[in-house]
Amino acid sequence: MTRSSLEGEWEAQPDDPGGEDLGYELDEWERIRAAGVDSEKFLYLPGDEELLREEAFVVAAPADVADLLDER
Repeated sequence: MTRSSLEGEWEAQPDDPGGEDLGYELDEWERIRAAGVDSEKFLYLPGDEELLREEAFVVAAPADVADLLDER
């Protein structure tokens, strides 16, 4: 595949694909600003408490997070 054919395929995809097309389930995560030394970092926690017990969390700087709607 060429770069232009990949770009064309990407542009042809729907803006809001169905969950079955993604290969994973979407979930709501809560964003919490980190306290202390660097307040520009955020902790993302899953809404499902069971996932939290499994140590599912993300710590990220604002520059590392992108809204996928803006990046399409």
